[in-house]
Amino acid sequence: MTDVVIVAGETSGDHLAADLVERARRVDPTLRFHGIAGPRMRAAGVSAWLDSEVLAVRGYAEVLAALPRILRAKRELVRRTLALRPALYIGVDAPDFNLRVERVLKAQGVRTMHFVCPSFWAWRPERAARLRESADHVLCLFPFEPALLDEHHVAATFVGHPLAVAPLNHADRERLRRKLGHATAAPGVPLFAVLPGSRLDEVERHGALFVATMERLAARFPGARFVVPLATRETRLRFEAILWRHAESLAPQVHLLFGHADFALRAADAALVASGTATLEAAMLGCPQVVSYRVSALTAAIVRSKMQSRHVSLPNILAGDWCVPELLQEAATVDALTNAMGSLIAQPRLADAMRTAYARMAEVLRPPSTAGVDPLAAAVVTQARSSGR
Repeated sequence: MTDVVIVAGETSGDHLAADLVERARRVDPTLRFHGIAGPRMRAAGVSAWLDSEVLAVRGYAEVLAALPRILRAKRELVRRTLALRPALYIGVDAPDFNLRVERVLKAQGVRTMHFVCPSFWAWRPERAARLRESADHVLCLFPFEPALLDEHHVAATFVGHPLAVAPLNHADRERLRRKLGHATAAPGVPLFAVLPGSRLDEVERHGALFVATMERLAARFPGARFVVPLATRETRLRFEAILWRHAESLAPQVHLLFGHADFALRAADAALVASGTATLEAAMLGCPQVVSYRVSALTAAIVRSKMQSRHVSLPNILAGDWCVPELLQEAATVDALTNAMGSLIAQPRLADAMRTAYARMAEVLRPPSTAGVDPLAAAVVTQARSSGR
């Protein structure tokens, strides 16, 4: 057997890592995976040393409270990895954590791979140098990244973005809407998807704002329904508590889901999405969206000082223009969010223009096809075997 350590730190990383594990094992069944894992990774057969929730935090000020547990996790992870001496360590996203771990392990002779190139081309350009120190190889989701990394002498492979070939991309929307009970709605009555974030702290920051926006949209569009996918039991309970506290009368119009964000986004007429990977998922599933996000004032100030791009959301960065509305920090008010969401329903041309831009993105992000070879699995297996273990 060939041992590989793999580490992911949040819901999107858990999904990416699980997909990687399954595809790599189809090519080389001798691969055995261990590390920091979420539920999808464990279901894919990863032996979990720690749960990925230990790393699920975003922001500068926000990370301070979680720092002791993160440092403990790092020490435990490095200790167990060096004891195992795996053929390969794969850090999946979570760059602030994984790049530091990779640098330590690489210095100790462990081969390292980083999956999901940090967006140094959009903000924090100093990460390019850190990648060179940390990763023997980088797997990129965007086709322009390998050339940029080559300028910094970092080996990299474009493997395509899994969201561009997601199973529900072309699913029957009407069938999905029937499953959500929306088929009986009067013609023209919208179904909204609301995604407040996959982390508990994101739900706490966005919950009351998003619920108030839902309440306002329900008043503007009588009979409107809302589908809210929550990533974990904790995030669902927290959002449910916020909903009942702030808008109890709205509850019958709200359908809460455990996960299945893809289901919700494919079925909905429009979505309110907390900035992150879910914005690209909405794009690949053809769902018109409004992007919002709130962090502490300190974190916002630090982020602004490091931004290289005018945009925050991945659809806008990929389009190089204002493809989707971004309402962040002070601009994220109930009035502004309601008006932006309402425009996507009242002005179909806006939603159509958004879908046209989405289709162009999907073409660019599809995995390269080379005689049926899976580029992601091939890269992982090649790097694991090249260690000589």
